[in-house]
Amino acid sequence: MGEEKRKKTRVHFETHVVIKTRDSEIRAEADSEDISIKGVFVKTQDKIPEGTPCDLEILLTGSSTRLALTIKGTITRQEKNGLAIGFESMDLDSFMHLKNVILYNATDPEEVEKEMLSLS
Repeated sequence: MGEEKRKKTRVHFETHVVIKTRDSEIRAEADSEDISIKGVFVKTQDKIPEGTPCDLEILLTGSSTRLALTIKGTITRQEKNGLAIGFESMDLDSFMHLKNVILYNATDPEEVEKEMLSLS
């Protein structure tokens, strides 16, 4: 795993996650461990081989709304307690909601803003 990927700000964020591959669908209840603008670690006992493409739904819920971030990703790492998923692409709305989640939960929002600008 490249060192550059780990330099992105990661924030602790628990939510429901659905991982869909060609062969399976995994629903991880309140089990995303950390998230960055480039990926997420999801706590699950299910195993998916590294390199497997997937569609990811990160579910955000409020008092009266339910929103799903829809992201295309790839399994980048498999550990005993979960899966690391690298984000490949997402629509603009999902990107903006993801950015807001990270900014809201970050200890250094200014550094996150710089990271976001470097993606442009």
